[in-house]
Amino acid sequence: MRITHKGHAIHLDQCVYLQKVIECCGMLNAKSTSTPLPAGYYAAKNTEHVDADLHSRFQMVIGSLLYLMLGTRPDIAFAVTHLLRHAANPSQDHLNKALYICRYLIGTSTYSLVYNGGSGAGLTACTDSDWGSDPTSRLSQTGFYLKLADGLISWTSRVQKTIVYSSTEAEYMALRDCARQVTWI
Repeated sequence: MRITHKGHAIHLDQCVYLQKVIECCGMLNAKSTSTPLPAGYYAAKNTEHVDADLHSRFQMVIGSLLYLMLGTRPDIAFAVTHLLRHAANPSQDHLNKALYICRYLIGTSTYSLVYNGGSGAGLTACTDSDWGSDPTSRLSQTGFYLKLADGLISWTSRVQKTIVYSSTEAEYMALRDCARQVTWI
């Protein structure tokens, strides 16, 4: 992780590590994409036999993306966690979409987390959820982030643990998870 100081702002990035990931994935000459995943993409479960080579390659790519996501790239949180559910038995489609995330990172390689000490901004939080977006389990997706000094300090994107019967209930569960994190901070 690289930390740079410019005036009242501190910038955190993982540009050097990202470049190594792109190189290891064989994506140096790939075109960039504007989103981490194609709109409306849903990763279906692979029912075929586990291919050891595909499994190993997928684990390497998704593990590298997870490290980036946890460090300085909250913008890929949904995409990475969505594909991570299939790490035990990935398909070629799952690997292709993990490499799609790499293509997104090529175009956004200079993104960084910025903390502006001169902003005077305190702790702020934002949360959202959908309702039953997983077509097989009907579970909802939750996401939230917390900011301090206008910079992200905590973020998550995950599937809710129980099935809810309304969008209001899904939003309530998302708010509860976010409030728990705010209280802990």
